[in-house]
Amino acid sequence: MVILTTRAEPGSSDARSLIDLSMTAEQREKARQLVEMADGHTLRLHLPRGSVLRPGDVLLSDTGEPVARIRAEPEPVYTLRADDPFALLRAAYHLGNRHVAMELAPDYLRIKPDHVLAHLIGHLGGLRIIDESAAFVPEKGAYMAHHYAH
Repeated sequence: MVILTTRAEPGSSDARSLIDLSMTAEQREKARQLVEMADGHTLRLHLPRGSVLRPGDVLLSDTGEPVARIRAEPEPVYTLRADDPFALLRAAYHLGNRHVAMELAPDYLRIKPDHVLAHLIGHLGGLRIIDESAAFVPEKGAYMAHHYAH
């Protein structure tokens, strides 16, 4: 079994030789886990505690060999859109006050589906909630440092 212990800078390896690991946002937050591959092989993630993987991250084996590249697997999300940018800003404020994991983009916000939050968003006005399946890459908290091994 291959054990992945270190995260390297994105683009630090030849992409053609890497295994693509598609993971949901929740799976990318688990530093210690077993990952079953489609071909039946298993990879063990044994990263430093608190590691959060981002799409494009390259994982190295315990011998330092680049093995895998992280991909964001599509998952159920609410994508919030508005014609008025202030409506998105207002939604981000209210969702942030509730410590909701959120993906931020210039023209949308993305959150995990939650009927209570959908109700709140509906009362804010000016927003469209699109229930879809898409990659979810929430903003990392300002307190979280992003360290790479060199």
